[in-house]
Amino acid sequence: MTRTRAGVTMVVERLVARWAAKDTAGLSRLFADGVRWWTAPVPGAPWPVEARNPREVESFFLAFRAVLELTGITTRGLVVDGPDAVLTGRLHARVQTTGTALSYDFAIAVSVHGGLVTEFRMYADTLAIARALAQDVPPVSP
Repeated sequence: MTRTRAGVTMVVERLVARWAAKDTAGLSRLFADGVRWWTAPVPGAPWPVEARNPREVESFFLAFRAVLELTGITTRGLVVDGPDAVLTGRLHARVQTTGTALSYDFAIAVSVHGGLVTEFRMYADTLAIARALAQDVPPVSP
């Protein structure tokens, strides 16, 4: 394992551990100023779809936690190629207002430079999330 590979793996492991521990301040410290951020917009979700710095990253995770109580993260695989990594897994949560249980698959792609996340892309089942937040989301097909 190269030093870069080990460093990227360690940052991804910290990201998951701090998210699971609900440590939004610690989580945000893993991100660089000028981070390139993308998450798929979820209808009805109050969290921002963009973040450019650690403070905005913390705002995202605080807003996420205000709506969804994280009950677990199951990781499935991690692929590291130089400074880039893709993590796949399943997130388990409960909607704060209704108690509705929610589980969905995700993939997170990150780039790590200098021990900080410089790019973050989260792909998730936005339909499942939207349905859990607002029960009136229409079906995908008739």
